[in-house]
Amino acid sequence: MVRQGARHRFAALWFIFCALLSIFNICTIYIFDGLDWPYYAVLLNAVISFLGIVYHMHVDEKRSVEGHFRKVVPHLLFMLNSLMVFPMLFLSLFTLSGEYHNVLTADATVTSPEQIRQAVADVQKDVTILQTDDLYIYYADYDRLDYITEKRPSRDDKSILMCVAGAFQSTYQLSFNEDNIVGWHTSNGRLERGAPQSGLGAFTYVDGVAHIWDVDEAEGAVREAAERGGLGYQSFVVLKDGERGSFRTHEFRCYRVLAILDERACIIDSCTLTHFDDFVQKLREFGVTDAIYSDMGSGWNYSWYRDADGQPQTIIGMPWQLSHNWLVFREGTQ
Repeated sequence: MVRQGARHRFAALWFIFCALLSIFNICTIYIFDGLDWPYYAVLLNAVISFLGIVYHMHVDEKRSVEGHFRKVVPHLLFMLNSLMVFPMLFLSLFTLSGEYHNVLTADATVTSPEQIRQAVADVQKDVTILQTDDLYIYYADYDRLDYITEKRPSRDDKSILMCVAGAFQSTYQLSFNEDNIVGWHTSNGRLERGAPQSGLGAFTYVDGVAHIWDVDEAEGAVREAAERGGLGYQSFVVLKDGERGSFRTHEFRCYRVLAILDERACIIDSCTLTHFDDFVQKLREFGVTDAIYSDMGSGWNYSWYRDADGQPQTIIGMPWQLSHNWLVFREGTQ
């Protein structure tokens, strides 16, 4: 009887522990990933944990005299929670891993796009990190851009100056599937239709010219890029000709855009976690007129650049096996 009581107390403590973990998971997923399926998964985990606590508080004492059925219920709850709590915790940590920059040291501080060219000339690096009060600007001295799907570009490829996540992906997948990339996309003349999504603009790079397209022009622009052997993919327009796009989100996180500054493609991140409206306002205050959302979603926002010593430096995220398309800034012949 003493051993059975200790076992019951252990089970109750386990359910309390799982409930606390579930609260952490719920807060993390909701803040950084919104009301997507992971949120409802961790919510279910929390419900099971609280049911386990209630059961042990009100039913456990009667369990030995109420029959076999009441013995099975807590065992099933215990098993389900044991199976769910650790994957849910991993999912939360997976989400958090992509929300904080590694330590970055800016090469120069700028207050307007007009200062970029002089700052880059003064620094003379392949990738110059510029900073405003609220933004990091990664300005690569690239010779060409590549859009790569399926196989992650190698950090050992010395021609790569910077690598960032490209288009959205519709689901978490370990294996590559072209349909998992959201929207139309093309590389080396190969046109692909990914998961359909309304309201997308596009980024294209054709004959050395980078361009951001509004929603009504996007599909045609990607098709033309394919015909001309360029690259392109779709994403949400953040700014076009200085006007804000229709994309909205209430998530609190680090945000990123692919922007056109001084007729060159560059990457701009928020320095810290922020709200999307504030991020867009800072972009406009700096003078960004054309920008498209560059995926900083949980898990596949891994990005890196090559420093002055030729060593790859991670900007943000971890190389999880869930990311399947990238934009690469490369030196070499056009």
